[in-house]
Order: sequence, then structure tokens, then C-alpha cells
Amino acid sequence: MQIRENSLAGWTREDGAQRAAQTIAVLPVGALEQHGPHLPLATDALLAEHIAYAATAELPGFVVAPTVSYGCSHHHLPYGATASLQTSSLLAALVDLTETLLASAFAGVFILNGHGGNAEVVQLTARDVSLTRQAFVAGGSYFQIAAKDLRKVGALDVGEMPGHAGAFETSLMLAAFPELVRPLSGEPASPPPGGWPTGRSYRLGSPGPFRPPRGYSDSPQGASAEAGQAFLEVCIEAVREALLDFGTVARDRD
Repeated sequence: MQIRENSLAGWTREDGAQRAAQTIAVLPVGALEQHGPHLPLATDALLAEHIAYAATAELPGFVVAPTVSYGCSHHHLPYGATASLQTSSLLAALVDLTETLLASAFAGVFILNGHGGNAEVVQLTARDVSLTRQAFVAGGSYFQIAAKDLRKVGALDVGEMPGHAGAFETSLMLAAFPELVRPLSGEPASPPPGGWPTGRSYRLGSPGPFRPPRGYSDSPQGASAEAGQAFLEVCIEAVREALLDFGTVARDRD
């Protein structure tokens, strides 16, 4: 584990006693799942953590907890290279972590999600724990928090947003972790049609693997570090604004 400057893992017990009541704990959540032939399994966790630290940099009153690096990824199991939690298991884990952070006197908890399969679970955690603990809890996915601003900078022109291991996500990784992105040569310009239907106004649960046979949402060929840097900056700023808003609400409860 890397202990960064704004990491909760680097606190001592005395730090907790002195600082928790004035501090919002940010809990990144990701996944460990296949991301095509070119991106690492930890992509979602890496991006959620990267954005959490960048958004809280030089932001007093916020600390980043160690990342939950597993999520709901059973739809990727047919491709292998995936470790997944059942929905009930992730919900139980997030509830336990959030409740115990609040029991440790933190002013509030903000769960920052990086994996689409976790989105509903994160929202349920925020809703339920805020009621049972009578405390302020927030939860959201960085790509949803920043969605409006990402559209303004052309994220949808690159590919699906957020997609899965497509041009948008690959661009983010090229900007944040270029050393972890494998060469894209040999991949087709676009994956074959099929897989999960999109564009409906309701949630459709579909059997089978995610976007067979390639396992990614759209072609990563259009990805670039330049676009990724622009998208990252938008995500970081949007998350920072969300954290500041939540911090104001949580600290003003009395």
C-alpha cells in the first residue's frame, strides 16, 4: 500500500482523535475485472483513487481512505481475469466501512465510485446509512458527477461514456497511467455488434457476458493521452466541487 500525503492510512490514533470531527472521509470504490487486452484489471480502482486524491489535493478537511478494489463484476467472469463480489456482499462491506468511519467521528463519508456495476450499491449505501446512523453520507460515480461537463468537452465524440475499456476509459488511463496501457495494435476499429442493449429509459438485466466476444464497449483505437488529460481535469474539478458542496452540508448539520 502506498501512503500518500492525504491518506487516511497514514493517520495515527491521535490524528483521528484530533481531526476526524472536522474531516470528510472519501472512500474510493473500484473493481478487479477484465478490461480487454490493453488495460489493467484494476482500471476502475486506479481511476477512482487517482481522482479522489487529485480532487482533495490542497483541500483542507478531506482525507482519502484506502480504496475498495473489488466490486460487482460477475458479468465479466466469462472472460476470466476477474474477481467479483455479489451485490449483497459489496453492500454489506460498504455499509460496514461507512458506519465504522462515522463511528470513528468523521463528519461525513463520500463514496467515490469508479465502476458502473457498483453504482446502485453505492447509492443504496448512502441512503441507508444516512438514515440508520443519522449522519451525512454521499455516493456517486466520478463519470456521472462530471457527465454534463464531459459532454461539453467532447467525451461522447470519442466513444461511449463511460463505456468499458473503450476510447473514453482508455484515454483516461493513457493520461493517468500510461505505463499500464498495452499497445492497441491488432484490435479492430469497432467491436462486433451485440451484447447488452443500451439507450433504454429503464434498467434491462441481460444474461450472458458483457459485449461478446471482445469484452469492451467501443473501440479503444480513438483514445489519446491528450483527450484523457482534458477528461481527467473535468472529472477532478467536478468531483472537487461535489466534495466541497457535501462538506458544507455535512459540517453545517448543527
